[in-house]
Amino acid sequence: MALLAHDLRTPLSAMRLTAELIGTEPLTEKQAERLDLLIRSIDALSDLTGDLLHADQPAMGRSDLAGLIGDIGELYRVAAEARGLEFQMSLEEIGDVPAPGQAGAIRRVITTLVDNAVKYTDDGRIALALSRTPSGYLVSVTDTGPGIDPAEAAQLFRPYVRGTAGKKEIPGTGLGLWGASQLVADLGGTLQLTSPPEGGCRFEVRLPCSGQPAAKERQAAPHPAEIVEPEAHVMVVDDNLTNRRLLSALLESFSITCDLAASGKEALDLFGTADYDSILLDLNMPEMDGLETARRIRTLDAGKAVPIIAVTAALETVGEEQLADAGFNDVLAKPLVPVRLFQALEPARTAFRHRQSDKTA
Repeated sequence: MALLAHDLRTPLSAMRLTAELIGTEPLTEKQAERLDLLIRSIDALSDLTGDLLHADQPAMGRSDLAGLIGDIGELYRVAAEARGLEFQMSLEEIGDVPAPGQAGAIRRVITTLVDNAVKYTDDGRIALALSRTPSGYLVSVTDTGPGIDPAEAAQLFRPYVRGTAGKKEIPGTGLGLWGASQLVADLGGTLQLTSPPEGGCRFEVRLPCSGQPAAKERQAAPHPAEIVEPEAHVMVVDDNLTNRRLLSALLESFSITCDLAASGKEALDLFGTADYDSILLDLNMPEMDGLETARRIRTLDAGKAVPIIAVTAALETVGEEQLADAGFNDVLAKPLVPVRLFQALEPARTAFRHRQSDKTA
């Protein structure tokens, strides 16, 4: 991420210089206003790259909360009005609120919420508000869009989860709200979704006063995305330590726990020690490859029904018949696409739910 941020600085600098050169030419009042908005937007992107490069250093640019949020609002006002939407802002002048290094995170959170509101609202209005509260500050983004079903709302702050309205015509990964909730939690705040009486959605970001320790606030006020119960337990088998760690981190983000094995032999030894809802099995391993490991697992009583997913960087070297004969249920190509992995593990989550129901029956 730091390398990507570093590489982005060159085109961003060129964009800003070009915009400044345009500003030296005769412009109408409307063109000058839009050019100013463009330059401020470029500066906002530059701040974000700075946050990634120097996470422990203060961000440049706006430091007052009202000004920072107002800049975001002005940027999206253009997009909202182009869609025929009314865009309202009510920002209380609060002053220099964000602690050093927090401005970039706040900008990313509010940008995500306002961007979603504009994308999913066809008629009506978007309202962006900032006010002081007894314990800190409240930023709210309200829209008159389709709203979110209460049954979906509980899962909305988890990675790769999208509401029904978002799946129809608008592309997306389902990472925006999850990422926003993580950033808010790191700031010591909370992110909540409510349903206004007039319909649509209202997202509320509550932030503590500047200087309060984020970790302490996070413990005192957990946000909706915090994981209380696992959704499945799987085994990861890969001879590469980095691959095992990456898969473990991805699974954790899905609320899935895992055990790690560095070889086919380790996998077989481990298999009888726990109940697994799925196995993620690398194909190219020394001594005992993934195909042989899968065959041996299928000979075990407990291994006859467990879903086995092949994970390989050389998909072209193995055919569907070979995988099926060895007992694989699915195959994923490296580098892994998180959305595809999440979808492939749906049988594991189903098996886990059934197993939990059997235990309580």
